[in-house]
Amino acid sequence: MTIISQSKLTKKIFVPLLIVALLGTVLTGYAHSVRAEVAAPVLPTFDIPALSEEHKASALPNVIVVATGGTLAGQVRNSDPTNFQNYAAGTYKIADMVAELPRKDKIADVSTFQFGNKGSGGYTMKELYDLSLAVDAALAVYDSAVVTTGTDTMEEIAYFLDLTVQSEKPVVVTGAMRPWDAIGTDGPANLYQAIKVAGSGKTKWYGTVVMLNDVIHAAREVTKSNAHRMDTFETPMFGALGYVDDPAVRIYRLNARALKAGQADWATPFNLKTISKESLPKVEIVYSYQEAGGGAIRASVEDGAKGIVTAGTGAAGISSKMSAARSAAIKDHGVTFVSTTRTGSGTITGGGSGIIAGDNLNPQHARIMLMLSLAFSNDFNTVKNWFETVGTQDITLDVAETPTTPGGDGGSGGSGGTETNSGQVIIGAGSAGTLGLDDSVTVSVPAGATKEQMQLSITKLTGTGGIVEPTSQLASPIFEILKTISANFLVPVTLTFKFDPALIKEGKVASVFYYDEMKKQWIEMGGTVSGSSIEVKTDHFTKFAVFAVDKADAAFTDISGHWAEAAIKEAVASGIVKGYTDGTFKPNNTITRAEFSVMLMGALKAEGEGAALTFTDQAQIAAWAKEAVAHAVKAEIISGYPDGTFRPGANILRMEMVSMIAGGAGLTVDPNAVTSFADNDDIPAWAMGAVKAVSDKGIIQGRTGNVFAPKATASRADAITVIMNMLKK
Repeated sequence: MTIISQSKLTKKIFVPLLIVALLGTVLTGYAHSVRAEVAAPVLPTFDIPALSEEHKASALPNVIVVATGGTLAGQVRNSDPTNFQNYAAGTYKIADMVAELPRKDKIADVSTFQFGNKGSGGYTMKELYDLSLAVDAALAVYDSAVVTTGTDTMEEIAYFLDLTVQSEKPVVVTGAMRPWDAIGTDGPANLYQAIKVAGSGKTKWYGTVVMLNDVIHAAREVTKSNAHRMDTFETPMFGALGYVDDPAVRIYRLNARALKAGQADWATPFNLKTISKESLPKVEIVYSYQEAGGGAIRASVEDGAKGIVTAGTGAAGISSKMSAARSAAIKDHGVTFVSTTRTGSGTITGGGSGIIAGDNLNPQHARIMLMLSLAFSNDFNTVKNWFETVGTQDITLDVAETPTTPGGDGGSGGSGGTETNSGQVIIGAGSAGTLGLDDSVTVSVPAGATKEQMQLSITKLTGTGGIVEPTSQLASPIFEILKTISANFLVPVTLTFKFDPALIKEGKVASVFYYDEMKKQWIEMGGTVSGSSIEVKTDHFTKFAVFAVDKADAAFTDISGHWAEAAIKEAVASGIVKGYTDGTFKPNNTITRAEFSVMLMGALKAEGEGAALTFTDQAQIAAWAKEAVAHAVKAEIISGYPDGTFRPGANILRMEMVSMIAGGAGLTVDPNAVTSFADNDDIPAWAMGAVKAVSDKGIIQGRTGNVFAPKATASRADAITVIMNMLKK
């Protein structure tokens, strides 16, 4: 893998902070006749200080310190500076603390924001939701952020920020083991060094890091190991990321997030702006020990827990009574479990029905991961996949073979090696540019594709890196195409690949695929074939390759006996949907709004020009989906969220899907309708008429117990079934 260092962008550009007060969580993409929209949840707003004129003119980095209190801001009791453990946490204000730091050899221009002032254990998950949004709001203005917290639950707060902050800018969490005014306090040094780390920019793309005692740790891996010592924070198994050794900030290893710098899948799926804080479910941790009973699990379920992390003995073992209680919770209540170890380190594998292996996450980290996963999906396979990708964060590299020089007349030569080629070019902001690699691939960037200067690179990989199934037929090498900016292209970029026509046998066609690093699977893009070349458009870069695929084949390996088997086969035969290169359809996977739009408009055979897209996030709509979305907008099947976004990557909900189906089928919708579903009161008013009309037509049915489950996510099987039913009505 070629790792391109990120070019430093021009600083001190004043960015006015626009905090959006209302952001829709329910898709308004339903029939034109159903326009009554559910009230959008209110997102918190923050009085983030604007950059001063002095700071804008300065050459130093802008760092904002977002304070939450903790021991760092603590005051010793009875004015006794030897009270290391007897103090009032969260007493001093961050502005006063920063003002006390040394001014000699100034390292950054520092501003402050007092988010809160209490011990870390006193914050609720809803408050951490607000904290994450505050940090993202601050990073819209500043170059980097330091977040001060108490150390008791610092690792959980830091991991929550790591999974939810959407900005790639540095976020450094710090605190102290002794209060601010105790003798020998570590507070001022930790705060000063954290500002130094944030201002250095060296942890950009790393996600959130933790820095205390001059040591820099990855938020996912760090843990508090001692109740009192100042060197309490450690990273078992992996070790620190780096150190602050005056005068330098030194980073000695990359983490998996940093290796994805500039890629579209760098950010996690957990964008808090798309959900309400009320969506965060109750998730508990249950500890196993000698002859542990099942009461803790039963009590947690009775208390409303949607997920439970077990801290097991050894390799995640739990007692027989706990195991019985776990099985009952899964079967009777649909609780999702994650297995971890209480030992402090070690990788957990396996899992099963309702049980996910926690890899090497400790119990408290796994709880944060499970809580966020369940907030964004109630589909077990989706949550499991997130644990195996976002949660696991292992590193996969394509290692090139050693190049050899072909032998000539009389030369010794070499054999068995294949050279890996690469190339790169700088393209100015808004400019057009082209980069080719030995006639195998050409990237054509049109004018206006990006507002930033970028470096574009192509690397031809010699091996498959274990990401191509043995049954898949590659018709070209795998190319990794990267850029040094994170945003998707504003105008689609054209990729042209050469492939080997001899590999395209009878009944096969050439098709371009891109590799989804998050889902660990190849996604088909299609393309236009001309001789031995195929052309496709994209709005993002990753790994690409040409595969030989069946023209139309519904014989998937994972649909036999599935309740949607007949509908899937019929849809594939009609060209409405395709499977994956590994021969699967993945019927139980969730489906995004963009994917459903493509399926629906393909089934409706929309023709002509679509509407001009005006969504504020239209740059995030992939090139393969834009035409379908444009047709859906023109047909008034969708109109977007109240805040002007479309949110193509969010999983579509059943009520949203049904509203689009009602529009696509042209059904008459009664705004005063009432359904017969047991959960009728849970169906929003804007969706009620569509649910009634579509269910009355027999296009969709309720779930077990005569519930409609309006806010449940839809699977690929759900989507294709309702589409095929719609076409028959």
